[in-house]
Amino acid sequence: MFTPLGRPTTGTDYSITGQDILAALCNLYKKVNAPDYSGDTTNLIWNWCRENIHPYDIDNLCENGNFMDGYFLERLQYEATFDVNTFADDLCKLGTVFEFYDALQKVVFGKDASAGRELYYEGKRCDSLPLLEKYRQYEEDQEYLKHVTEDYDDLMFVVLDIFPDFKMRVKQDKKTHKAEMQAEIYSVFDIAWFTFARMVADVAPPVDTDMDYMFSTGTILTCMCCGNYFVRHSSRQRYCNDPDCQAERNNRKARAYYKRKFLKQD
Repeated sequence: MFTPLGRPTTGTDYSITGQDILAALCNLYKKVNAPDYSGDTTNLIWNWCRENIHPYDIDNLCENGNFMDGYFLERLQYEATFDVNTFADDLCKLGTVFEFYDALQKVVFGKDASAGRELYYEGKRCDSLPLLEKYRQYEEDQEYLKHVTEDYDDLMFVVLDIFPDFKMRVKQDKKTHKAEMQAEIYSVFDIAWFTFARMVADVAPPVDTDMDYMFSTGTILTCMCCGNYFVRHSSRQRYCNDPDCQAERNNRKARAYYKRKFLKQD
């Protein structure tokens, strides 16, 4: 994004992965679409792009452009512009589906009925998906969980129908120089949807392999402290890397330790 007062810092951070982008976009969606949000959406989106990547026409702008070429920089000011409302609309399409999928997994596999009951809300820009509202008639948690679990396959089919189509072709990986089957990518939303698809598909291309994870590579979880999505680095990680969340994690570990020590003394 360019403004009359400045331009973004150029350069590509190859450490960012599809999982990182998906989690970051969904966290941005939660902020932008919060019912009580009253801030400047444009600034939120602007900051997200500066901290991550330009959202559209990625191949042309980020990989094929020569940032030392004055003509390219002049052309970039026109070709790199985008409508914030378009970005917000694309964000809501992705965010509502991931939000529903995340809640469904928590209900069915985490046995957390509250995740389903609390899913629907009227957001600032769009409403969340009301696909679990019909189960509110079941007031007992066990009954609620039973009926949602029975309909899990049907609910997943609804989710899959919302996914966009992906166009695949053979491309050369610029890091490995190997020819690979890759999805055509034009925006960060293409990256996020493709990453999301790999998460839910039973048979899919492998997730990004350049992240040194011990167990489940690229698993996206909800932080137990702040509620934001984050990419897990080990099978035991339950908190994101925010310093406040890590401090809360340490405090909870200390409280649990002294509680066990006290019970042992008794």
